Amino acid sequence: MAWCSTEWCEVRSWLGVALSGVRLDPGWCDPGMATFGMVQALHNDRPYVMLLGAGCSVCSEATSQVSYLWNLTQFSYGSSSPTLSNRKRFPRFFRLALPDQKLNSARLDLMNEFSWKKVATINQALEFFSAVIEDFVQSVEETDISIISQEIFVNDPYQRVKNLKKHDARIIMTAMYEDKARQVLCAAYQLGLYGPKIIWVFVGWYSANFWQTNLDNIDCTEEEMSAAAEGSFITGPVYKNPVEERGLANITAQEFDERYFNYPTYNPASKNYDFYAHQCYDHIWVAAKTLNCSITKIHEQGLKDLDQFTYTDSDLNDVIFECMSSTSLTGVSGRVVFSKSADPNRVVKMERIQGQHIYLRFFFLDGVRQPIGLYRQDQTPKYFEWIEGAIKWKDNVIPRDSTYITMEEIKIPLTLYIPMITLSGIGLCLTVLFFVFNIVYRNNSYVKMSSPNINNVLLVGCVLCYSTVFFKTTEIEHAAVCQTIKDYQLLAIICAMVGVVLCVLIIWEAVGPHTKQIKLLPKENYMSGADAEVHPFVRICVSEYASYFGWALYIIQGSLLSFGTFLAWETRHVKIQALNDSHEIGLCVYNVIVLSAVGLTLSLLLTDQEVLMYGVTSGALILGTTMTQIVIFIPKIQAVKNNVSGNDVTNRIGTTIHPTTSGPPSQTIPTVDGQKNNDCVA
Repeated sequence: MAWCSTEWCEVRSWLGVALSGVRLDPGWCDPGMATFGMVQALHNDRPYVMLLGAGCSVCSEATSQVSYLWNLTQFSYGSSSPTLSNRKRFPRFFRLALPDQKLNSARLDLMNEFSWKKVATINQALEFFSAVIEDFVQSVEETDISIISQEIFVNDPYQRVKNLKKHDARIIMTAMYEDKARQVLCAAYQLGLYGPKIIWVFVGWYSANFWQTNLDNIDCTEEEMSAAAEGSFITGPVYKNPVEERGLANITAQEFDERYFNYPTYNPASKNYDFYAHQCYDHIWVAAKTLNCSITKIHEQGLKDLDQFTYTDSDLNDVIFECMSSTSLTGVSGRVVFSKSADPNRVVKMERIQGQHIYLRFFFLDGVRQPIGLYRQDQTPKYFEWIEGAIKWKDNVIPRDSTYITMEEIKIPLTLYIPMITLSGIGLCLTVLFFVFNIVYRNNSYVKMSSPNINNVLLVGCVLCYSTVFFKTTEIEHAAVCQTIKDYQLLAIICAMVGVVLCVLIIWEAVGPHTKQIKLLPKENYMSGADAEVHPFVRICVSEYASYFGWALYIIQGSLLSFGTFLAWETRHVKIQALNDSHEIGLCVYNVIVLSAVGLTLSLLLTDQEVLMYGVTSGALILGTTMTQIVIFIPKIQAVKNNVSGNDVTNRIGTTIHPTTSGPPSQTIPTVDGQKNNDCVA
């Protein structure tokens, strides 16, 4: 092993430790071979007091599940599998490498640093990565951050990335192998889930330019992958002390590099694993410091010496375990702090993929991994050490965690409201004039024959119809406005029929009362400013059973109109003009039917255009009510103006009684078949 060929790695003989499966060559990362080698060494050699290794996680998982049975504490410099954090499965295991779930603290504080409160996750369906995401989710539950989507994929992540876009994911935590990360970025580019408002967070153990290499099986170009990866954050362990300080061995990280790379037996063929050299060196020092601590405590407790250790001495192993848990030091790989957990608290390196060249769609190209700071979770409390000015935000604006939505109430514009209430006011004045006319001339025989009391009821209904125009139906302040009587409830002029309508309304309010509700108008959404979306809304009245009771009232009102039409038809032959309003009634019914049909149809079509619907319904109401009044009362006003009385009638055979200008009218007695008719024609 090139990185263990220097003199400080040749410590096995005097430390009394066994090296288990430490080779990093993939061909040697065999859990069976590692376990076999460990058992063989423990059986053939003199007793060891500690087990060092392995470098590969699969080897450490295999050996540490059984090494504790020999009362051995096992310590690895390079195994980073999240599974190894399980103290139940690996009760006597420690490691210097930082597992991915130990990056979650940095990720959560990163969100808090930029006030991001919504996050999504996507991971490959492997235990290695599921454990990382589960740990992240559990950590989020203790905060005010919400997870908007959790996506898991086996092979192709396209549909899962599509779901992320559907949920408007902006901050996305990932857990997957490098090749799958490339597939995710390609899918993100194809779906448009990229740009300055999208933040991907990857782990730090990927290759330097992972998004631009090995693209043979990726359906995206290097430029497209660069656009998709731009702005991503990378959180990873620090393998080399970022601070030039002298630690326990009295050398700096730079001095270590000089000795390491210039050592006579250094093998350049192992350069891919050189990043582990600093941890390999420090883990020897941690073991030495732990054993020194153990010797002191053993003497204090009066136990036998370490050189007398056997694999049945659990008490000695307990001392070693406690000393390892309390060990802390500053080495060439950084500051190392242990606890009873298998995982150390170490510095986390923060990087970001960002470049200098601007793409036509405002995305950076030629991005590189640039260091932006450190996350010091080796300190209490934890904190960020940012490199000033290292993070380059587009337009110097920190992206939001979701679309910024503002609510904008749509009100009836004055250009529509004022003309409508003006017309309604004129209609009210006209109604008052007709009412005064009906009262003043109520004893006029012509007016009297047309039932002035019924006409007064009609006028009261017209007043209420006109009044509804003054209520802004899109600006409901109180639910009480929702029970305002509508125009179609005022068409009935017969008390029994009005009673039926009132019964329906009362039952409606008892079963499904009206309430005020905010209604969004999705078709009118628009963007305002940088990534801000405005959602217009109106306030309306709603009821759970509106469709049922509404159509019931439509049917009742339709029946009333049909009945009125029937009465007008049946009385069409009445020759006394004051009694025969069939033509006027027919015209009113026709008018109401046409306007109601138009209003009902448009109300169904304009459900998302409340302002336009207000104008249509108000206009139809004003027009229909005004025409009804005019058709009913103008002939009566003309009759009174022309001094036409109820005695000016035409009898069944057409003999006319002519009025005189003054005094009682003279009468001509009609005859039927030459006989006098004594029937009274009043």
